Amino acid sequence: MSDQIFPLRIGRVSTFVVAVWIGVFLVLPVATLIVADLGLHDVTRILGQLSTWRLLWFSAWQAAVSVLVTGLISAPITWLIGRHHFRGRSILRAVTTVGFLLPSVVVAAGIQAVLPSAMQYSVPAMVVGHAYFNMAVMVRVVGSRAELFDDRIVGAASLLGASPQFVWRTVVWQSVRGSVISASVVTFVFCFTSNAVVRLLGDPRRSTIESDIARRAFGIGDISGATVLALLQLFTVAAILGLASARWAGNDRASQGTSPKLPGIPSHHRTTAGAIIVGTTGFVVAPLMALVWRSFHVGETFSLEAWRSIFEPMFLSTIRGTFRIALTAGVVGMSLCVLATLAIVQLPRLGRVVDALVMLPIAISPVTVGLGLILTFDTGWFDWRAGWWLTVIAHSVVALPLAVRVLLPAWRTTPHGLHRAAANLGAGAWRRLVDVDLRRMKPAMTAACGLIVAVSLGEFGAASLLSRDGAETMPVAIARLLSRTGDAFRAQAFALASLLVIVCLMVLVTVEIALMRGSRAARR
Repeated sequence: MSDQIFPLRIGRVSTFVVAVWIGVFLVLPVATLIVADLGLHDVTRILGQLSTWRLLWFSAWQAAVSVLVTGLISAPITWLIGRHHFRGRSILRAVTTVGFLLPSVVVAAGIQAVLPSAMQYSVPAMVVGHAYFNMAVMVRVVGSRAELFDDRIVGAASLLGASPQFVWRTVVWQSVRGSVISASVVTFVFCFTSNAVVRLLGDPRRSTIESDIARRAFGIGDISGATVLALLQLFTVAAILGLASARWAGNDRASQGTSPKLPGIPSHHRTTAGAIIVGTTGFVVAPLMALVWRSFHVGETFSLEAWRSIFEPMFLSTIRGTFRIALTAGVVGMSLCVLATLAIVQLPRLGRVVDALVMLPIAISPVTVGLGLILTFDTGWFDWRAGWWLTVIAHSVVALPLAVRVLLPAWRTTPHGLHRAAANLGAGAWRRLVDVDLRRMKPAMTAACGLIVAVSLGEFGAASLLSRDGAETMPVAIARLLSRTGDAFRAQAFALASLLVIVCLMVLVTVEIALMRGSRAARR
């Protein structure tokens, strides 16, 4: 989209609004953490403890192991989807994405429901939970790159006498290496900053930095200690992303080419492919089925009591509050998303700045965002700590990167001729924006709004700090119930998690339908 389509003032106004929102509700809270009223004693107290560095070491090595396990579990299905065309391929790819889009608390509850009691609170359970959650990252990133690989290169190398091992090392691996590293870095960051999975599946005696931040902030009231740990985590993540970006930037430039036509599954691989499909589908579906099954059992006895209880006034208040926050976050986030994407496509230079701003939440954990908001908006007329809208603000910030990535292609595929025709008929800039762009982008906007709602429904990190007694969200309530002893509480947690799964899947189906409609509209 060129500068002539809309007056520059529209893009500048959009830039200003998005920059103010991100600046006030993300940059300022993080800056407040950095310049918080911390004495040298607070810093030395935390950084001088051996336990702090044990937290950092455990956070790092469990994340590294989680990346390795995620890669091993994802490799077969990534090979199948990335290198073959077959009936049901798009459905199978959607199945692999379910875990990533479901609330992390639901994922943890599902893994807990399917594992035997002896393994429910252990490092292996936590690693499996991370693999379930992040499998979609590997499949989407590496699989998309694998689709672009041309098998004729391998054939040419083989004809020249290269061994299969040499071809793999010098041709295949060199082609997908950048995408593997990128997916691994993203997965590492997600596992390093994981909270809900660690809290619900991990060994209670071992914490990550992220879970210890939440524990210090509201478990023992050590705000200064939580702030120091949040800064340590922030700097560590920034260093990891910076090193990865500098080392692997531009590695996959060849991926910009046209995707070759994928072959079908060879007959001698069909048994293997079937096993991969069944195994992957079972890995994704089994925890969700176990979740529903356990919700109908109190101990070993079949009972509907858990489902009856979640529709009593106490839980109904939680459900209504969660939906109110999610729907409001969808409206606010969608408005920001439209403004951000308009600025990105309208202004070449400022657009790059806006794009960088909206991607900041990827590098900052939700717990850090929540802690920063609490420290920033805690005095005077903007003491919003008890207000539900502070959770809405946090969710609108956390979900913005995903929504922007969905909406950007719709802006960029709008034919310029439509704008020129509308301008020739006398339509002004704002009229063209509404009648040409926004009307044409309804499917993409629906998908982006649905993603924001889905993220808000399941967000746990910031909500665990911002929610209050009597006004908690469903993920926070699920975590609280699972932390209590007694089969009745666990059944209630599983019932509440099952309800959240149903709602999230409905939202995600809506998103998928909207994306399909948008894709068909773009082809027309």
